Amino acid sequence: MSILKKNVLRLNRLILFLAITVTILTFANSLYSNYEVQKEQLVLQALEVNRAYASKLSDTTEVFLASSQQQLSYTSSLLSNKMGDEAFLKEEVDRLRLQTNSFNSVVITDDTGIAKAVSPETTGLLGRQLKSVGSLEALEEKRSLISKPFISTIKNLLVFISTPIFDPKNNYVGFVGGTIYLKKPNILSKILGQHYYENGSYIYVVDKQKQILYHPDIDRIGDYVTNNDGIDEIIMSQEGGIVLNNSYGKNMLAGYANIPSTDWIIITQSPLNVTLIPLTGIMEKVILRTMPMVIGVFIFIWFFARAISRPLQLLAEKAKSLDNPEVNEEIEKINSWYAESLSLKKAILSGVKLLHNQIGQLQRDSETDPLTGANNRRAFQVKLKKLVLLEQPFSILSLDIDYFKQVNDNYGHNVGDEVLKQQTQLIHRFCRDGDMVARTGGEEFILLLKDVELNDAYLVAERLRIATEQEVFDTVGHITVSIGVAAWSKNSVSIDEMLSSADKALYEAKGQGRNRCIIATPDITK
Repeated sequence: MSILKKNVLRLNRLILFLAITVTILTFANSLYSNYEVQKEQLVLQALEVNRAYASKLSDTTEVFLASSQQQLSYTSSLLSNKMGDEAFLKEEVDRLRLQTNSFNSVVITDDTGIAKAVSPETTGLLGRQLKSVGSLEALEEKRSLISKPFISTIKNLLVFISTPIFDPKNNYVGFVGGTIYLKKPNILSKILGQHYYENGSYIYVVDKQKQILYHPDIDRIGDYVTNNDGIDEIIMSQEGGIVLNNSYGKNMLAGYANIPSTDWIIITQSPLNVTLIPLTGIMEKVILRTMPMVIGVFIFIWFFARAISRPLQLLAEKAKSLDNPEVNEEIEKINSWYAESLSLKKAILSGVKLLHNQIGQLQRDSETDPLTGANNRRAFQVKLKKLVLLEQPFSILSLDIDYFKQVNDNYGHNVGDEVLKQQTQLIHRFCRDGDMVARTGGEEFILLLKDVELNDAYLVAERLRIATEQEVFDTVGHITVSIGVAAWSKNSVSIDEMLSSADKALYEAKGQGRNRCIIATPDITK
């Protein structure tokens, strides 16, 4: 009570509190949604930039490898009839190595793999039979090849590009090959190495076995990628972008593309935290630009809450004095300017009428069987008293469903209830205005027929019995009924005697084998 006396729970304050709370939550949710959207956009943009850049580097590297193969192929065509000219061979290997800096070393061998010319000569391979993985593959395949990375005879991690040499008679006479040392400067390292960024972004190249072929950190070249939760997906895909946790435990945004001729994968990646740095500035601008609107909304809510609560407060005060004869006029003067307060005002003015309607509904409920919707025994008794008081003759059909217990036992009470509902609807087909259908027991019904004599009532009973016998009930199929028929008129038997005679006629119908109608006669009622 003390809280109420302090007006802590006054309606205008509750509305204001609710509105401000919703506004703050909406504002916070808007900021969070904006933050997540901007974050997602930055991440997607960075992934796409990295993917596009990886794809560009992949194309550039592919062009470089194709150009290198083309150089070797041209030299191969020159050597077809010059394999015995040592000076020419020496001149060609030096030209290949020095002309474009595509290769770290160049070698020409005969058909057994013995090096006939080498550049530079410091490799110590001249006159020796080459047994490296790339050389053996070139001798065996006798076609243009780009080898998988391997450790050479002189312990260099390299890739070997080779082209076969055929003499004018198309006899295989050897191959010319160029090596790209993965840990030493060359055109390939320049293509990839010039793209290292100070913000933590960098490029590296791996093969399908996860071996690092290029990395800004030379010491990592030749190692295998481990503890990287995205490398498997990268190797399986040809091109795309992915957020991953790299070998050092950092969240990175990686774009990648495949080099078709070698199945190498170029990966360009940048740190997630660096990518999201602009997000702080973006959110600060959002807050600064939104705050004036938020303050304006708060002020609007303050005044609007007072305007909403005013008519409700006045109606609440008037509701305390409904016994005042002038309260209706006072309530009418209240400016209920919105639908809810207007509805409340109308509800207060029509309160007594609504109460009476509710009482009437309660009375109807008390006279109705809740399962079937038929009248109950109480309503039936009231109807009888009214007809007797008016001295209006009537007949009754006392009806009982035959073997109804078997329906409940065989199909369950739910099916039995549906049978009772359908039977009630069937009985209603034989009603006129002023007649009544009442359920007086479990499977017992009474059909009251106003202004109907006994013989006519019997005919109605027969039609009802036949209609029931022909009716199809769900699950159960067909049922039958037994009916006792009795009538009442002025100066005849009492109501109790008439009801008793109808019951006895019903029992007689059951005793004679059921599924029949019996008229109450003096012999039966004795």
